[in-house]
Amino acid sequence: MYKARFLTIALILPLVLVCPGIHVSTRVSATSTRGHASNYAPGEVIVKLKPGARELEPVDRDERLMTIARLAGDKGGAISSRSAETLVRGASNQRVSEIISGRGLDRVFVLRFDPSADVDSIVSELRTLDQVEYAEPNYLIKFGGVIPDDPGFSQQWSLFNLGTSVPWDPNNDGNLDYFDSTPNVDIKASEAWEITEGSPDVVVALTDTGVDITHPDLARNIYTNPGEISGNGVDDDHNGFVDDVHGFNVADQNGDVGDAFGHGTQMAGVIAAEMNNNLGITGICQSKVMPVRFYKRYGPDPTQYSATVADAARSLLYSIAAGASIINASWTTLLTSEDTSAAEAQALEDAVNATNDAGALLVCIAGNEGYNLDYSKIYPASYGLPNQIVVAASDFNDEIWHPAFVPYVSIGGFGPNTVHLAAPGVSVVTTRARGTCFLCTQSSDPQDWYTRADGTSISAALVSGVAALVKSKYPNDNGIVLKRRILAGADVRDNLGNYVIGGRRLNAIGALTAQVTVSTPALTEFSYKAKNGKLIVYGSGMQTGVTVVVGKTGYHSKPRSDDGSAFLAIVPKEAFPPGTPVPIKLRNPDGGESQAITLTR
Repeated sequence: MYKARFLTIALILPLVLVCPGIHVSTRVSATSTRGHASNYAPGEVIVKLKPGARELEPVDRDERLMTIARLAGDKGGAISSRSAETLVRGASNQRVSEIISGRGLDRVFVLRFDPSADVDSIVSELRTLDQVEYAEPNYLIKFGGVIPDDPGFSQQWSLFNLGTSVPWDPNNDGNLDYFDSTPNVDIKASEAWEITEGSPDVVVALTDTGVDITHPDLARNIYTNPGEISGNGVDDDHNGFVDDVHGFNVADQNGDVGDAFGHGTQMAGVIAAEMNNNLGITGICQSKVMPVRFYKRYGPDPTQYSATVADAARSLLYSIAAGASIINASWTTLLTSEDTSAAEAQALEDAVNATNDAGALLVCIAGNEGYNLDYSKIYPASYGLPNQIVVAASDFNDEIWHPAFVPYVSIGGFGPNTVHLAAPGVSVVTTRARGTCFLCTQSSDPQDWYTRADGTSISAALVSGVAALVKSKYPNDNGIVLKRRILAGADVRDNLGNYVIGGRRLNAIGALTAQVTVSTPALTEFSYKAKNGKLIVYGSGMQTGVTVVVGKTGYHSKPRSDDGSAFLAIVPKEAFPPGTPVPIKLRNPDGGESQAITLTR
């Protein structure tokens, strides 16, 4: 059931259908590679320099970037056709700056050459240079108890399933058939809402194609930055991003978060369509969605859009800079070479590590290609960090997403040892973007502003929404603890045992009521040698695999004693600037954190 190794960075677009009373749209499986012959952006390379590289020395920004642009030598072609830019644009708040510098993301650059340049040769050349930590093509991305008065709620089987027939277009021909569903095969949303409907203080970052933020069923639940003034071209809150009023467009570096394709609006509706407004549908939570668009349009045709690893990484970094506690990543990388390893695509991993350092929950898709992730790795899902939760799609009978009448063939990604749980992802009703984008509608009929969608993207959005409910009840939980509550509260279904860990399927009330034990380590003292970077921490309650957090950056540790009272981490001296107090704390694998002790070198 598993296929040959295939790395992909692909936003898997949900497959769009329509529910009764909502006019039919064609189911779409789209990729971001239209107009591109390869799986990376023409003439673009990501390079990370080692600390102390001479190219980092020029104080003048333009001189520094031009020096870096010359790194490729003759392989890069004419100097006039080259440019370089930092991966991290603009200043960030101190918390995120520490994470960025700790991960070396301030030493990552995007180099641009003539589009006809031989990217593979340039990458090979850069990897031979002593001052280069890594170099890689800029790979492309593709997609993946309370009853509300919203009139479409009765059609939202994923939230409240009465066992009615579900319209679905399994043949992708635009014709709806009706399929029997099993009563109570849902995520128990109505029971969860008796506990909480979600706090507006909880922010879910939607890293995606953008969102139709004026959609009448979304507008009230779109995040607003209180420190920014719309349209004045000024960085009012001094966070390094101009006009980021409702999130940010990291691809075009502006505040236009409108939907470039239509995918992000579908995710937003699943997460946080407004409840009890007597309109359309309801999302799983009433928290705030922050659009972080990293897709760009490069032509007037709706099919002319693209996204890259560099901008995907930027979207994750913006999300933590803006304070999002949950990040929805309904996309994967588009790496089609069978021999490409994770070590050859490290820029995204650096950014994913930064989300873990920040304590955010990162919700990832298992993909829509039917691969067994136990054998075929996709990213970011397969990085396996403790703050990541990987989601497969299930249907209205608690079966894995499969072709009609062929229950043993999975359409979506799965992995009995690597995919954490399944969540509804078949014929799910959600919001539809309005406008001229590929999945948009230009209809003035409000019935056309909704659609049905399939895919692991939808499933991940449901998990993000439930995570927001849990964060609303337990505001002090970090991403690791949120993940543990969601997994502990999941239903176990025999039908899913061969597809996800433990046969788990999302349950909102279970996540809210699950009891988890968090062990709090105690840090009592430490020793540090700048010459070799050895930081030894001493204390109690430390678990094997404890992370040593220096400033805002986490470092892996190894046991230093038999009784678990000492652990060793290698921390570069740059993490401790002379004369600057730097906090050190411990984070156990179960999410428990110690109080911090300060070191001044």
